[in-house]
Amino acid sequence: MSGETVLAVDDRSDSLNFLREYVLEPNGYRMIQARDGSDALNLVLSKKVDLIISDLVMPKMGGLELLEALRDRDIDIPVILMTFHGSEGTAVRAFRLGARDYIIKPFAIDEMLNAIDRALSESRLRQERDRLTHTVLKINQQLENRVQELRFLYGIGRSVTSLQDLQKILNRIVEAAAYLTKAEESSLMLIDEASGDLYLRAARGINERNATSFRIKMHDSIAGQVIQSGRPIMIGGLNRDDSFKVKTGYFVKSLLNVPLKVKDRMIGVLAVNNRTTVKAFTERHLNLLMALADYASVAIENARLYARLASDVDRAEQSSRELENLVEARTAALQVANAQLLKSEKLAALGYLAAGVVNELNAPINSALDHLQTIQAGLLPEQQQVVTSLERDLLRCQETVESLLNFSGQQSYQFQNVYLNDIIQAAWARFADEDSLGETMEFVSGLDPQLPLVKADSTQLEQALFYLFRNAHQTMPNGGTLRVTSRAVGSHIQVIISDTGPGLSPENVRHIFDPFYGGADRSAPQGRGLDLSITQAIIERHRGTIEVESHPGQGTTFTIQLPRKN
Repeated sequence: MSGETVLAVDDRSDSLNFLREYVLEPNGYRMIQARDGSDALNLVLSKKVDLIISDLVMPKMGGLELLEALRDRDIDIPVILMTFHGSEGTAVRAFRLGARDYIIKPFAIDEMLNAIDRALSESRLRQERDRLTHTVLKINQQLENRVQELRFLYGIGRSVTSLQDLQKILNRIVEAAAYLTKAEESSLMLIDEASGDLYLRAARGINERNATSFRIKMHDSIAGQVIQSGRPIMIGGLNRDDSFKVKTGYFVKSLLNVPLKVKDRMIGVLAVNNRTTVKAFTERHLNLLMALADYASVAIENARLYARLASDVDRAEQSSRELENLVEARTAALQVANAQLLKSEKLAALGYLAAGVVNELNAPINSALDHLQTIQAGLLPEQQQVVTSLERDLLRCQETVESLLNFSGQQSYQFQNVYLNDIIQAAWARFADEDSLGETMEFVSGLDPQLPLVKADSTQLEQALFYLFRNAHQTMPNGGTLRVTSRAVGSHIQVIISDTGPGLSPENVRHIFDPFYGGADRSAPQGRGLDLSITQAIIERHRGTIEVESHPGQGTTFTIQLPRKN
């Protein structure tokens, strides 16, 4: 590495010229010079200096006095001393004052270059550490942004499952479109079956006067091209001269339009625009808007289906009670099937996005960990603490990424005959060892020593139990009791995990296994993320069930039931 600034201090011009012409500048270093220690000190106080090479004996202030002055001012710049007449005592004193090296004149060029490299190694490691710290912070921010987008998309999906007020759902869609793309305007337009034009159904950022008359001709508009081709259009935002017509008299700097489809039938367009800001949309914005368009299409189509069903029910009531009962049963079946379909679509979308996040972040996290391992050798104790802290943060990021991979359903399971009590003990030992979390919580076990074997993946089951222990700790941050019981019940084995925390409201119990659900109840642990969702998925992949029972002020109990080995 080169480019550092070296301050050469010597009262001899030939020595300064030799350093400049044969040592420093040919090897890429920038050299400034001073004739004695006093001038050097003034330069250090006014300029950025990476290394000082100083003669020992000079007028006004020599090399040792310069070291003392730097130490008194708490200035930490590496110093190399050089002299014609050195002694062991002088060298000892120089090193005690903080000198990095002590060289006898005349010296070889390689000798001085090696001394410079050694003296600058610490500052170079510090710069590398700062760079890695910046990389880790950037990765953390990227991960947080992706998780926030997942939470937001999941929230939109939950809104779509409620079809009581279609207009509110569409308003939420356009609000989400503007939020996720940082657009000035967003709109949702549907095809008018009578005229074939596009009319505005929901909007954000478009003033009321424009909104009331917002109709677009199919044959002479960008939105019409999207309907006719069935493909999204993303243009503009690259320079101030960009100007694209949305409708007559309405121009924007950049836009992104995606089609609304029900199967292969076009029903409208979801659009975002930047009317005054010169800012282009990206592929990430396109992917997010396509997901929102799918939610909007489902909501619109389901609303129409429900309208038709309502009409069928009215006609059935007029004909006979028997037909009415038949229609009600059909409606209920369709509601259940529709809810299951929407849930599957939401979880599939989240799993796809989670797998994408894992693929994007695993490589930089592993790279950062490798770099930390590389720079650990030779660091001072306080530097080792910083590197250890960075490594711990990276490992936590890696655990979050592994959780996302678990949630995406791409982890393979290795089933074998296992003893469930051993897995319970291993999960508790892991939890208690992590940052000494177990010290604040009393662990009471009642494990059946005659418990039959189960066919399971021990690693995955241990992870599920670990998440349940961590959830209990979050509900009891100031301490409490955790009871774990195992027993055989018929053809199944039960594991019962109870805590003495504040308990949960019925609303939180109903959504406790939903991804990222935190709940509005202040007594509930916030920010569960994917822990309990992954726990439920692991149990279900073992052909088991997990149930929760909780009441405010009475703690929480999870009951896991797994089939025993045949």
